[in-house]
Amino acid sequence: MNFEFGKDREEKIDKFLDTVAWWHHEKQIPTGLFATIGRIETNLADLNKNIKESNNSSINLTSALNKITLWGVIIAGSGILVALTSLILELIKYLHAK
Repeated sequence: MNFEFGKDREEKIDKFLDTVAWWHHEKQIPTGLFATIGRIETNLADLNKNIKESNNSSINLTSALNKITLWGVIIAGSGILVALTSLILELIKYLHAK
């Protein structure tokens, strides 16, 4: 290698030092196996908690939709009974009118 003094060499050294400083500040510090396992365990615990919460929300939503459907069937059924009763009364009036 040719080590010449001058502007180019100083720029290369500055760039090298900047790169080294960036690399040391930006890289992640390697963690040990046990720290990684601990992080995975924590993430799995959080995941299990979220799954349980979503399961409870799903159960509550299903229960609410079932109640709404039941009331809709009751209201529709009573409407059909009223219409059927009205039809029967009209038929009785028609048959007695003759």
